[in-house]
Amino acid sequence: MSGNFLLSDKLESYIHKYGVNETSIEKELRFLTLNEHSQSAHLQVSPDQSEFLKIIIKIGDYKNILELGTYLGYSTLGMALATSGQVLTIDKDDRYIKIAKNFWKKSKVDHKIKFRNGIAVNELETLTKQSFDMIFVDADKTNNIRYYEKCKTLLTNDGIVIFDNVLWKGKVSENTEDPKVIKIKEFNSYVKNDNYFEISLISIGDGMMLCKKRITK
Repeated sequence: MSGNFLLSDKLESYIHKYGVNETSIEKELRFLTLNEHSQSAHLQVSPDQSEFLKIIIKIGDYKNILELGTYLGYSTLGMALATSGQVLTIDKDDRYIKIAKNFWKKSKVDHKIKFRNGIAVNELETLTKQSFDMIFVDADKTNNIRYYEKCKTLLTNDGIVIFDNVLWKGKVSENTEDPKVIKIKEFNSYVKNDNYFEISLISIGDGMMLCKKRITK
């Protein structure tokens, strides 16, 4: 299960049955993560989140995609399957990249994916000559505001930025001293008050914030 705090296991299973179209290789990677990396499996997006990212890519016909936070490459794989373009994915932890690359190759999308090992806030500074029409941010939450500001300069006019884990198991609605939750709450407030993007905070998975450049008339 994805750990969506709003869903019962029964309802989540129903959503997966009727709303998710994983390939056999995606499913194999997801179950490998759950069975062999259970302590860190929460870092992976849920199947319905992956399907959501895929449909966003297809609707927008997005071809230049940037991902911050690779983990075992499940979301990377889904996005590569959905696009006719390229996915650049960045992660400071390369312990799992061999597994990820194996599944990308099995799915025959490895030619669409470029992995860069490095700290995201640093790597973003090297992308000054590139632009992206979709950016998916699923990295460390404490730097979300920095990612957000940098994404403004990297995003095409018709592009979209999507941040994951913006509800943090529902704890953002509670009074808490948890520093990570406080940072996420600060980020959500910052985006809302910045007024740079049109935004939508949706409760899929652990919460996703969609940011689309405002249309000026």
